[in-house]
Amino acid sequence: MNRTIIFVLSIIILTSCAISKCVPEGRSSDSFSFKELDSAPKVFVPPLQFLEASDKTRLAYREYIPEKIDAVLIFYHGGGAYSKAGYQFIGDGLSKRFNILVITPDIRGHGDSGGDRGDTPNVEQVFDDISLLINHIKEKYPQKKLFLGGHSSGVGLVLNYSSYKKREETDAYIFLSPHLGFRSETEIKNNPNPFATAKTELFISNAMTGSDGDSLAVFFNYSEEILQSTKNIAAITVNMSNAITPSAPVNQIKKLNIPTAVWIGEKDELLNANKVVFLFTKYNPEVYTNIVSGEKHLSILVNAADYMGPWILEKALEKQQ
Repeated sequence: MNRTIIFVLSIIILTSCAISKCVPEGRSSDSFSFKELDSAPKVFVPPLQFLEASDKTRLAYREYIPEKIDAVLIFYHGGGAYSKAGYQFIGDGLSKRFNILVITPDIRGHGDSGGDRGDTPNVEQVFDDISLLINHIKEKYPQKKLFLGGHSSGVGLVLNYSSYKKREETDAYIFLSPHLGFRSETEIKNNPNPFATAKTELFISNAMTGSDGDSLAVFFNYSEEILQSTKNIAAITVNMSNAITPSAPVNQIKKLNIPTAVWIGEKDELLNANKVVFLFTKYNPEVYTNIVSGEKHLSILVNAADYMGPWILEKALEKQQ
């Protein structure tokens, strides 16, 4: 085998196992507290709408529509989650308090979208799904400034999309609690309750033969209670993981050429907030960053609208001038 390939695969093994532990049998009882989401006041959740993807898969999304639209945000959920897993607080808050139309999609294989759970035929299909939604929203709301964002692994997805050659243009990026993947070295080390575990050998096998893309390879540490009471899913495949894990985070951050903002909780249980902010400020000083006092990886969803809204409106106004 080519020595370069052997070296690359060795690095993947070492870094992946160091970050997330090469997969144990089963999951921990609960990696993250959902109590802040559960105890937050209930908000209105709009009905589902659907688009048909190029492979005929039905893609679900929700629209939080304000009385007056000053900007539009498409916002992607994190790993194994879906649009109603705390993201309703962002949609409700931005639409009611900041006149921002918010679209919260379910990635294919998640939530109410079609497709095998946690899977995608290939990485590019997920990116094409994003393009489909962007074009649909542009047609539906022409002349409105369009922001694209995500939370946790949803940021990884958007960052990958930002370097996709066939991407559609947007006006700015919104990154909340950005999970930038093992290559970024921003996860908390030696975390006793990692958010997810990975069967690294499947990624290696797929890289060599292309035969394991649809194999479940990343397992989320959601409690059984969460899996039973929500539409969160337990695992995703190699293909889906590759879609939401930044392929080259440093280079991708360097190439962000539109306004970008990052918010992360000071008490994030998964990510080292200082390392995340350092990565952005070092490689793209134009990016706005903010470590939010007291917030955790999921609790930040409840109040995120108040952090994000003013920045979005400011950038929307700048674009109009």
